[in-house]
Amino acid sequence: MTKGNPNKAIARRYFHEIMTQANKDTAYELLTPDFIFTLPTHPEPFKGPDGFIGLVEMLHTAFPDFYIDPQDMVANGDWVATRWRGGGTHTGGPLLTVKGNIEATGNFFEIDGMTWHTIKDGKITESIGHEDTLGLMLQLGVLPSTNGQDPNAQLAENEALVQRYFQDIMSEGKLEVIEEILDPQFAFIIPTQPAPISGYDNFRGFVQYLRNAFPDIKFTVLRQMAEGNKVASRWQIEGTHNGEFLGAAPTGNHIKDFGIDIFTIQQGKIVSVHVNENDFGLMQQLGVIPA
Repeated sequence: MTKGNPNKAIARRYFHEIMTQANKDTAYELLTPDFIFTLPTHPEPFKGPDGFIGLVEMLHTAFPDFYIDPQDMVANGDWVATRWRGGGTHTGGPLLTVKGNIEATGNFFEIDGMTWHTIKDGKITESIGHEDTLGLMLQLGVLPSTNGQDPNAQLAENEALVQRYFQDIMSEGKLEVIEEILDPQFAFIIPTQPAPISGYDNFRGFVQYLRNAFPDIKFTVLRQMAEGNKVASRWQIEGTHNGEFLGAAPTGNHIKDFGIDIFTIQQGKIVSVHVNENDFGLMQQLGVIPA
């Protein structure tokens, strides 16, 4: 869905067909002869379809399962800005970087990035990329861990941090713990909210709202695992609906719901949590949707 802006469809083809599928025909179709691609970590730009295809082929040689998946797009006039996730497993040839050629490590990486496209008359004239190159290097094992800590110990600490999130903040409502374990730029992302809940004050307000709706709410972690700076948790909640929640007046109903969260942790603090739960089932239990 491009919402009326055809340039979004062109940008999506750039990511799916050129970057992920390494389709040369699409590159010649969508990129102008004077197309230019720049990335801060590469001193020289890549010019024209041929130059850019060379970069894409190098990435696919180094990472046979290389992909880029667009997440958010903003478009106006000739410009499209895209936030994406990209990754792959380094089992092929060397990765060419400003740090030099990096031989295959066998490691998987996944990072965030953003791209700013200029699109005129249905053709891409410019692509400016920004990516988490530091994260890439760390995940490939090219750079040492920034804290020098044993990786297994770090994973255990990350899981313990998430356990405190569920127990101290969500189940017990200890709001003072928020600033102790969450980053100041913390973002809570859940489909039932129109935008991320960001920062200490906004998240405190959300926790208070949730606990006013379900004063006896309890989160129980059913499964949990950690990798890199991520922790994934599958959880269960139970509680009694004694306050307004998402437009539903108090019912006194006992609710039980399940969900999965993925946490991102940096410098010993939780910087974001993406949440997905059985929101349809929850609304049924609150009587908003007929069972």
